[in-house]
Amino acid sequence: ATDSAAPIVDVFEDPCLPMENPSLVVGHGELGFESLGDGDEQSELIHGPQGGYHTNIALSAKGLDASHHWTVEIEGWLGNNLVGHTFPIAKMRCNRADGALQAWSLLLIWDAQPSELHGQSADIFVNLEDSNGTQMSAEQSLTIWDPGLE
Repeated sequence: ATDSAAPIVDVFEDPCLPMENPSLVVGHGELGFESLGDGDEQSELIHGPQGGYHTNIALSAKGLDASHHWTVEIEGWLGNNLVGHTFPIAKMRCNRADGALQAWSLLLIWDAQPSELHGQSADIFVNLEDSNGTQMSAEQSLTIWDPGLE
């Protein structure tokens, strides 16, 4: 007798390799990706050694090509005002524990003083292009927190 059942196919898709329907999430973190959840999360305002102020943005993606660096654009908005805008280059790392490609410590440099930023809700917009030319965008809200102003 022959078995007419269809063969079992392994449907596992590696989130660290290119695939259909890629995804992108904006988070924060200096040493790793941290989720911002529902946007109530505070993200620390860093006083840079050259006198500027920045927030460490992090990205988590699935299904994009990480074989080369990505071109990234990050915007930070306070209400209707564009207050931060940078173009970092991101080298994505495969985090098998999280099942995603991740990059962190992407500096969003703010064009404002800490007293103008502390406690403010900021909308973060990210646009990127991977090495295959796939373009993605994502947005996330966060609250800017300066521990020196507590």
